[in-house]
Amino acid sequence: MTSSKWRLLFGLLSLFAVLSVAVACGDDDDDDGGGGGGAAAAKGGTITIGAKQFETWDPHFSDFAQDIAHYFKVWRGMYELDLDNKPVAAMADGDPTVSPDGKTYTIKLQKDLKWSDGQPLTAKDFVLGIQRTCNPDNAGHYQYILTAIVGCDDYYGATKASDAEKDTLLKALGVSAKDDLTVEIKLSAAQPTFPILLALWPTFPIPSHKVASPNAAWPGPMENVYNGPFMPSAYTEKSSMELIPNPNWAGKQKPNLDKIVLKYVDDDAVLNNAFRTNEVQATLANKAELDKLKTEFVEDKQLFLYPATRTIGIEFNMTDATLKNPDVRLALSEATDRVTMMKVVFQDGNTATTSWVPPARNGLKGGEYDQYLAFDAAKAKAALAKAGYPDGKGFPSITLLQTDSQTNKLAGEFLQAEWKKHLGIDLKLEFVDSKTRSARFNATDFQLVLGGWQEDYPDPENWFIGLWETDGSINKTKTSIKALDDLIAGAKFNTNDEARRKAYRDAEKVLLEQASGIAPIYHTLAAFVVKDTITGMVEWKRPGDTFVPGDWNPEYWGLKK
Repeated sequence: MTSSKWRLLFGLLSLFAVLSVAVACGDDDDDDGGGGGGAAAAKGGTITIGAKQFETWDPHFSDFAQDIAHYFKVWRGMYELDLDNKPVAAMADGDPTVSPDGKTYTIKLQKDLKWSDGQPLTAKDFVLGIQRTCNPDNAGHYQYILTAIVGCDDYYGATKASDAEKDTLLKALGVSAKDDLTVEIKLSAAQPTFPILLALWPTFPIPSHKVASPNAAWPGPMENVYNGPFMPSAYTEKSSMELIPNPNWAGKQKPNLDKIVLKYVDDDAVLNNAFRTNEVQATLANKAELDKLKTEFVEDKQLFLYPATRTIGIEFNMTDATLKNPDVRLALSEATDRVTMMKVVFQDGNTATTSWVPPARNGLKGGEYDQYLAFDAAKAKAALAKAGYPDGKGFPSITLLQTDSQTNKLAGEFLQAEWKKHLGIDLKLEFVDSKTRSARFNATDFQLVLGGWQEDYPDPENWFIGLWETDGSINKTKTSIKALDDLIAGAKFNTNDEARRKAYRDAEKVLLEQASGIAPIYHTLAAFVVKDTITGMVEWKRPGDTFVPGDWNPEYWGLKK
């Protein structure tokens, strides 16, 4: 397949998807100028934005939005996504050449690429990045998106292998540098969505002059080097990070700003107060006071609301002795009045749902899973009795783990009251900082969380692969259903788009009919406050924005002239 045919392949794929891509990934509970148009940006200046403390600085390991929102400011891959969801060359020198069978990608890099310290950036660095994501010792959460690469699954699964065996598997991995400017990737089967995956963080390069092997320690913010538009100049954990332009950034758009300051605060109510006093110029809007914000700030001038591709629900640890009982999970879902919760907690800033995949992705109208999961106090009570706890008698202690914020406290207290009223059970609430919450979720060290998923790319497979497969690299609820595994496996490399999408709809039914791993509660609305002195931020907004609009394109941000 020639490079022009690669364009055709992705063009056909785009016809089946809406024209906006999301930024995040494994999401937690918080809702949290240039080519994009808008007013011309002045050169220079500083803006401060709200952010959340990252769990890890390693793009080949992480799976949380708070981490990934940092990565695109300081690193970039061979490709990036434009505002029409199409992968376009970033560090690459044009489209890849794809073999006629769709299994071999050959990618040429731009000449004279450099890291922020001036060292050459070559094909070897991109090969090492993919190797690191597949490496069993690094155990990248997002390895699942590279499962089509020859040998990646075998290498990743070799956690108990000897060093010699791992080395053999590494050599068999289907990625290599043919020369300093050429990367070759071999797939076990043609994958319709593979082009878009080359724009995501698990394929970002590694500075081989600092990180010599796939399992080597990853340097921290101030010790690392970068190939993105910005790089850290100062960092204090749980306080702030300062970013300045990378002098060796190879992108077409050069940064407008002299500095971006990330202010780490978990509670959006605190950040909204900082916005009022101009301590921050852009941040998430606190949905617990959305009605007030609508009165206080002019919509589409300083308050921005638009549909997001994120689903939040009650996530269950499926290995927990109490929660592995499907009747308990169904009871908790059926005892939750989603519509009232949207009004009381989020002031209608989110949309109640029982669906996992947003309607824009699964082609359904919504409401298909109400029969299993929707609020029905009588059904909830009957389900709990069937589980062996009539009127809540003898029900064990359960705890909801959340990031400490005003909105999360309101949401937790709402669930406490609902489940006490309709089921007669007590819910404990545990609040921690965002980094701790992420680490504990990834370690399956929880009973319940109010969390979910932020879409990474616009295709229904992104809502299933790796997430709900037994032993999937991002399956932190430990869900395991053979029928679900079979449906996902059958859809993964199916080039018949209609059949592929039907398989994912069937998979959603299998997932939700017993609330396996999650009981969806709402689809989110993106909600941000942005000073009207800023340009290039809102112009690059996407449904997957996490903390401010345009998370993936800060090189376009600036202060209006």
